[in-house]
Amino acid sequence: MAVSKDKPILVAAAFNAAGHTGGLIQISQHLIKKGYRIYFLAGSDFQASIEKIGAEFIENPFHWEKIVASAPPGREHDELWILEHVFGASLPSVHRVLKETLEQVRREHPHSEVILLHELMFGGVGPFLYGAPLPQGYSSFPKVINFHTTIFTATDGSIPPYGPGLPYDPTPENLALWRSICDQAKPVTAGLVEYYNNQYKALGATRRVQGNLFDIQLGFGKVTVMTRSPSLEYPIHTSKHQLRLIGGLPPKTLSDDFAYPTWWSTITANAALPDSSPNKKKLVFVSQGTVHRVYDDLVIPTINALANRSDLIVVATLGTCGAQLDDGVNIPDNAIVVDYFPYDALLPYADVFVCNAGYNGFIHSVMNGVPLVCSGLVTDKAETSARAEWAGVAVNLRAQRPDEKAIREGVDKILAEPRYKQRAMELKRENEAMDPLARVEEIIEEVVAGPGNDVVQS
Repeated sequence: MAVSKDKPILVAAAFNAAGHTGGLIQISQHLIKKGYRIYFLAGSDFQASIEKIGAEFIENPFHWEKIVASAPPGREHDELWILEHVFGASLPSVHRVLKETLEQVRREHPHSEVILLHELMFGGVGPFLYGAPLPQGYSSFPKVINFHTTIFTATDGSIPPYGPGLPYDPTPENLALWRSICDQAKPVTAGLVEYYNNQYKALGATRRVQGNLFDIQLGFGKVTVMTRSPSLEYPIHTSKHQLRLIGGLPPKTLSDDFAYPTWWSTITANAALPDSSPNKKKLVFVSQGTVHRVYDDLVIPTINALANRSDLIVVATLGTCGAQLDDGVNIPDNAIVVDYFPYDALLPYADVFVCNAGYNGFIHSVMNGVPLVCSGLVTDKAETSARAEWAGVAVNLRAQRPDEKAIREGVDKILAEPRYKQRAMELKRENEAMDPLARVEEIIEEVVAGPGNDVVQS
């Protein structure tokens, strides 16, 4: 696709993890087809995917995996620890590579407007908006469109506070409880904000960060885009930021050269059977995503819970190429275990998705019309599970490591009650109708036509 000279140059930047980067790659692929030129900052794991869509890959050298692997016991899932030692620690390197990239873009396109497509947790834009020296060639910092890849949270008590996965039930008593929890959290998070202030100051910022870190990050963009429909998020009444819920991204099309495994014929042959056939089985897909891969938490208990069920096929993915279960793990006859397999290849055939509630997996499941059984308590997992349950599309197990009985009952509940599948299909249609990729184009055009950044550089 030829690049249009009338369109701005886009610089996409995402934190180096699949859940943060994948959606922005999909959006960029669409925009490139529409004539945009894109420079994409991401980890080396994504270089091939980014270059394949026609974007210019620029490496973000920050490696979070090494930091998490060396975390003190138990802290690798501590949200405050992660925000400081992973996302906060990445600021010097991501700020530098963003500055260098913007300077490169200005040299190569001296007269073009530049728009930054900024995944919220990349973070490199922050110091610039608080007074750090501009990249060479710019009289003001480029306009920013934020992309938020997980649940929305508020710090005013208008919705349940982030963390424990409390259900959304805004009674006067609950609203008072939520406000109290938010107030109690402020001293705890103040140290984190001060850490970011020190990082920003070291990078040249002249103004202090004030308030809640999440609110600060939402303010990075002229607009913050969230890829979901309103039915998948608690009501947002009090945010001072421009938030756009544009619908979930459509399932990804597999490449023509995608090599299906030998067991794939089992899946397609089963799907081809009429629903009335006594030989047709239900397909249960289980995955713990790409980050929290302690298989004893969910994959192995699910395999065991559903072992040898003649009415089920169980497919488990391990989240990364080359991964294997320990030799001592018994794989029953009705189970298939694979190291890595695309969600959008398997979900169209699935009747239930058993997952640890990564937000990316949740949206993938909705966009394929598949109800879920959700577990997981670390990071955003409990909050995602609570929203999936509230939306009427999931059974929430409320456990990091659910027992086999709970998993089995959750799967059977989804299969026995048609309302879950019906709701999944309703949500699928609702999100599709929002046409999210077209909405991104409209938002870019709106931002280009609008005023510059609200923050004045010092």
